[in-house]
Amino acid sequence: MTDAQQLFDYARKQFDSIADDVERHFEQVAGQLREWMPSDSPFAARPPPPPKRLPPPTALQAAQRWVSEHRALTAAAVAFLATGSIGAFVFVKSSEGKKKRRAKRSTSGARTDVVVIAGAVANPLTSALYLDLERRGFVVYVVANTREEEHYIRTQSRIDLLPFQVDLTDPFAAQDQMARFRNLLEREHVAFEGADPHRLHFAGLILVPDTQGSPASISDISSEEWSDALNARVLNTIATTQLFLPTVTQHKAKVLLLTPSVTPALKLPGHALESTVYGALEGFTSSLSAELKQHDVSLSHFKLGNIDVPSITARQRREGVPKPLFKATPLRTLHDSVFDALVAKRPSRTWHVGRGSLAYDIIGRWVPAGVVGWMMGVNRKPKVVQEVKEEDMQGSQGSLTWEKVEQDG
Repeated sequence: MTDAQQLFDYARKQFDSIADDVERHFEQVAGQLREWMPSDSPFAARPPPPPKRLPPPTALQAAQRWVSEHRALTAAAVAFLATGSIGAFVFVKSSEGKKKRRAKRSTSGARTDVVVIAGAVANPLTSALYLDLERRGFVVYVVANTREEEHYIRTQSRIDLLPFQVDLTDPFAAQDQMARFRNLLEREHVAFEGADPHRLHFAGLILVPDTQGSPASISDISSEEWSDALNARVLNTIATTQLFLPTVTQHKAKVLLLTPSVTPALKLPGHALESTVYGALEGFTSSLSAELKQHDVSLSHFKLGNIDVPSITARQRREGVPKPLFKATPLRTLHDSVFDALVAKRPSRTWHVGRGSLAYDIIGRWVPAGVVGWMMGVNRKPKVVQEVKEEDMQGSQGSLTWEKVEQDG
């Protein structure tokens, strides 16, 4: 070992010794100070605070932690649920389409459910509706205000499709006719000799008013046209409802109102007559629904969109009318919905049936009128491409199918 190395080791030992002596001295002084200083002094040493306990994780945090730790399993579960939901939806829809919708019958096989339809008798949509209900097993009475309408119903040659003569202009005669109808519901019936007697059940009153009219500006509509429209389409519907109201509440029958809703929902220019009739009927329906609810009677408003009525479609095809851009809803969808509303314990308050019904209802309620006008081109004259002509109604004054309004360009 060299002299330099010995000198370095000696210096290190001396430095370590001095450092140990200083540390012992400071520890001794500190101990004396702790013994001398009172415990409540701000300079006194305090024990460290206990560690803070974190709150337990919430269910959402636990779920997020689990998902982040098991991403592959989570993705597989989401894919399974998505495909399962889609499959269940498709299965339910297919089952609803295949489900047989038939009215109830008595033990002897006789028909027991009765429906009354009030509206334009020869209207293609109305006639298709009461013919379909008769095929499904209902006893269908169609309100006929004239002899022509009564004759038209009898020409259908259906045993359980019967005209119901109601004279709204003579209150006493109308009450007598309703008394006979109530007696028909209250007395017992025998289908054949030896069969068990049964009673008829008043299932529902279906109102199909004619709310449409030819496009015209307000200045071109005469006061006589306003009066005729309101009397024939609004007051007749109200008077018919009032006439059947006691029987409806007594037998807890459903009330259904069917109206086209696309044009009134958009409030287009040139359709003031149609929008006014629709608005009056909608207000009447809202008040009637609130009153019927007190008697545990339900009212359903069917807002119709573009529905494919075969007789109208065939005529348009013969006349060379171009097909619409989007396919219309089949007529069977409306028939199934009406049947479901008649047999349901608590049917929905509003039914949207037909392409465009729900979409245009939402647009008319929430989109500003200026935007709707710009979309429809209020500065351009609309052209009705699916209007049902009056002479094609065979005695009625319009059609309940939706008149699709398209713009030029």
